Amino acid sequence: MSDTFICAYALNGDGSGTRLTEEALRSAGAEGKPAWVHLSARSASARKWLAQDAELPDSTLVHALLAEDTRPRMLPRESGLLMILRGVNLNENAEPEDMVSIRIWIETHRFISVQLRNLKGVEEMQELLQSGTGPTDINGLLTTFIEGSIKRLAPVMGDLAEGIEDIEEQILQMQLAGLREQIISIRRKTSIFNRFLLPQKDIVGRLIEAPELKLTKNLKQRLQESHNDMTRFVEELQAMRERAHSIQNEVANILAERLNRNTYVFSIIASIFLPLSFLTGLLGINVLGIPGADDPRAFLIFCGILVAITATQLLIFRKLRWL
Repeated sequence: MSDTFICAYALNGDGSGTRLTEEALRSAGAEGKPAWVHLSARSASARKWLAQDAELPDSTLVHALLAEDTRPRMLPRESGLLMILRGVNLNENAEPEDMVSIRIWIETHRFISVQLRNLKGVEEMQELLQSGTGPTDINGLLTTFIEGSIKRLAPVMGDLAEGIEDIEEQILQMQLAGLREQIISIRRKTSIFNRFLLPQKDIVGRLIEAPELKLTKNLKQRLQESHNDMTRFVEELQAMRERAHSIQNEVANILAERLNRNTYVFSIIASIFLPLSFLTGLLGINVLGIPGADDPRAFLIFCGILVAITATQLLIFRKLRWL
């Protein structure tokens, strides 16, 4: 395969695929045999092929397939269907919530997909076709891509749920160090996932009844299951966002309660020492006439007075239930 295409396969109809050369692509389409073509949007020759040789209906489709920033969308045309989907990022040193996009153009006998970053689903699809357990037609190819993205998303959703449960356990054990950063991270991840999965769920729902695809009953059922799974993921994300918000409020309440308790303790201490400080300050001024200045017992008597005042204050505070 040239640098124009990452891979290209003719679907044999039995779950297997035959690798195609760049020269064989046009003849495969002419014979009516379904073909899957996958390109990188970062390849100049691939961009040129889409714009000039792919014979797409209009330039809008070319721009959509090559756009740098995309969101899930579906755009029907008379001759086919444009879709942009998102999946979790499983590339090395990448965050799963930094979701990667796959841009798809579907015709009756051709499936063109475009990527900006590496896609785990493309590698898995090649393995299926090479082992003879892949899709048999274009609609099956699309359905398998959607099912694969959901399969890879499930453990990520599980990790998010476990993260929230760990935070709740730390709160029960009053281990609050670093919780604020963890909660912010969870809320950020759930917001990003929800941003892309919510419209993608709607797209899968629309695909089930899309007249352009002419899906078989089996494929409709598989897409319906995918739609149900995505609906569940969206609901779980919303629940996790609410739990994270509640946890954040709980942590704020605990910290506020600690602050109030500490402030209360300091206020009690200040109340105890305020009259003592006043008396010691008053008797400590360096002027004549200080009582007991010439009496050797004056210091002990004064300390006794301070102790008596402190004991009286403590009794009063206990009676008022301040202690």
